[in-house]
Amino acid sequence: MKCHLTFTVALALMAPAPARALDVPPTVDAALEAYQAKEYAKCADTLSTLQSHGSVLPLGLELFYVECLSAAGRTDEAFAYLRHELPTGRIELDDLKSKDRPGLNMLRAAPGWVPALANAEKVEADRQAKIDQPLREELLARSSNDQAVRQKAIDQNGDAKAWEQAEVVDRANSTWLKNVIAEKGWPTISTVGVDGAEAAFLIAQHASFDLAFQEQVLAEMKEAVDQKEAQPASLALLTDRVLRQQGKPQVYGTQFTFNEDGTMSMERTDNLAGLDKRRASMGLPPIEEYMK
Repeated sequence: MKCHLTFTVALALMAPAPARALDVPPTVDAALEAYQAKEYAKCADTLSTLQSHGSVLPLGLELFYVECLSAAGRTDEAFAYLRHELPTGRIELDDLKSKDRPGLNMLRAAPGWVPALANAEKVEADRQAKIDQPLREELLARSSNDQAVRQKAIDQNGDAKAWEQAEVVDRANSTWLKNVIAEKGWPTISTVGVDGAEAAFLIAQHASFDLAFQEQVLAEMKEAVDQKEAQPASLALLTDRVLRQQGKPQVYGTQFTFNEDGTMSMERTDNLAGLDKRRASMGLPPIEEYMK
């Protein structure tokens, strides 16, 4: 199972974060706390500091950064950040145009909004024109089926036959994806959109029965992330999955195992002292938050 921290969810996550070591960069929690306290400049500065430390904002937090900048009265910075991030597809145009938030409302009333909106609509139109919609739709359909058979197995309390059906789906999906990659290359954000690229990752992540294929995909995704054509968080998940399959310790702490008493434990992980810093660099939340 996987989850993404969207802008809407981000604004709901306002619980105080535990104290951290001084050498650890500030967390997204700190930005959320500042936003709740209406300390908008502090919120923006916290997110800026996170990025300057090499952290990747979780998917959906780019618009939250725009919100904080604008609410702090720093509309020029907000517009500049928008111009930089819109081509990546990580900011939803509809949310930018209609989300009811103090900063976004201020941005829409600012003198630079009309040309900024025109640019955003052009960028989005150009981005959509490059997307292979039939491939994207097939990826989304297959990932939806992937999740449906897993949910069915969970609902049936882990019934063996239900999980066997999930593996049938996984094998069919991975065979299909292999053919896609051979013909068209790895499905990137530019070619299938953010959701399509995530669907491709999900199919590969569940192909644990074929380590060679996962290792191939891992190399493809590393290159895609370098080109901002895949989500770093997804790369982290696949990296850990492959490492554990290879009998090696994971590096991002994403893989857990069930204990006999029904609790879960993190699988063997390298260099626990630097875990949160590595996770932040891939857009993952601190391990304490993730474990909850």
